[in-house]
Amino acid sequence: MQTVILASSSRQRKQLMETLNLPLKLMVPNLEEKSIRDPDPKKRAEKIARAKAESIAANPDDVIIAADTYVVHEGKILEKPVSLGEAKQMLRALSGNRAVTYTGFCYLDRKNGIDFSTTTETAFVFRKLAEEEIAAYVAKFPATSWSAAFSPAYPYGLGLVTWVEGSLTSFTHGLPMELVITYLQKSGFKIAPK
Repeated sequence: MQTVILASSSRQRKQLMETLNLPLKLMVPNLEEKSIRDPDPKKRAEKIARAKAESIAANPDDVIIAADTYVVHEGKILEKPVSLGEAKQMLRALSGNRAVTYTGFCYLDRKNGIDFSTTTETAFVFRKLAEEEIAAYVAKFPATSWSAAFSPAYPYGLGLVTWVEGSLTSFTHGLPMELVITYLQKSGFKIAPK
C-alpha cells in the first residue's frame, strides 16, 4: 500500500491528515521559502507548495502532499512575524479589516500519474481588536510561528474573525481538505474517519 507523506512540520496539518486513518508519514522539506518569488501571491503560494513537495526525496510509489499558507492584506504578504513587535503590528493592521489567505497546494502521486497543484483563496474579516487584547494574544500564543501572527485552528484565534468565505480548512489549518480527499480518492485510497 502507498504511504502518504505530508511535507510539513505543521501540527495543524498533521492533525487534519490523521483524521483520515491512512498510512501517514511526516517529512520536513529542506527549502528556503523566501527565495521563491512571484509578483502574483497566488502563483507564489503554488510555487512554494510544489517546491516543498518536490524537495522530498521519497519512494516513487509514495504520495506527497505539500502546502504553504500566508495572508495578504492591502497588497502586502503577511508571513510569519520575526518578533512579537511585528506580530502586534500585523494584528493591528488586520483589526477591523478584510484580508485574504492563500494556500498553495501540491499533490504528487507518480505511481498513478497524478501531478496537481493550485492555490485556494479564502477571504476573511477581523473584528476590531483593542490594544490590550493584541498584547495579551501575542504574550499567550506562539504568534511568531503563524502567518499574519494568528491561527484560526485554535478557538481564540477563530474568535478574532467575524466573516469567512472560501476554503475553510485552508483558512483554519493551512490545508484544503476538499482537494486532499478528492486526490487521495483518485489515487485509490478509501477515506474513512479514524
